[in-house]
Amino acid sequence: MNSKTEKLLKLMRFLAWLAFIGLLIKAGAIIMSFGVSIQNPEAAKDLYKGMDLSRYADYNFANYVIIVLCYIFLYLMQAYIALFMTKLLSAINMEKPFTQAVVDLLKKISVTIFGVWILAMLHNAHVIGLEKYAQIDAAPFASEYIFLAGIVYVLAQLFKRGVEMQAENELTV
Repeated sequence: MNSKTEKLLKLMRFLAWLAFIGLLIKAGAIIMSFGVSIQNPEAAKDLYKGMDLSRYADYNFANYVIIVLCYIFLYLMQAYIALFMTKLLSAINMEKPFTQAVVDLLKKISVTIFGVWILAMLHNAHVIGLEKYAQIDAAPFASEYIFLAGIVYVLAQLFKRGVEMQAENELTV
């Protein structure tokens, strides 16, 4: 195997682990800050690294809870994707890259990214509704997750076809 490719895969696996750990820390920090903000509403002004959700807490506590939960689930789902990436990068064998394990991991990544998109759309509808009816400045999530989910799904289908072609090739030899 090409040592450059092998080194690159190891580096990418390391970076995926860093992303996984970082996203878990971020979600944990928001959970802890949220717990503090329940007792001390002033903490909602700087929930995590300048994240000011006090306008939602001041308007309605239930809406504040929903928005914080959306942030927590967003980061946890992104961490889950990073975990799948570490598994994917570990499963790739450059001698035979088309395996069912890789296809399954790509599908799981695609479905999880699609779930992140659904969460982002629900969050965005909620904060835009609050902006419209309560005159609170909205802070929507990015919405390009659907595009990313589609790309990963297409890759999964390509790898699935690669597995089929590899199996046919092994039968003919």
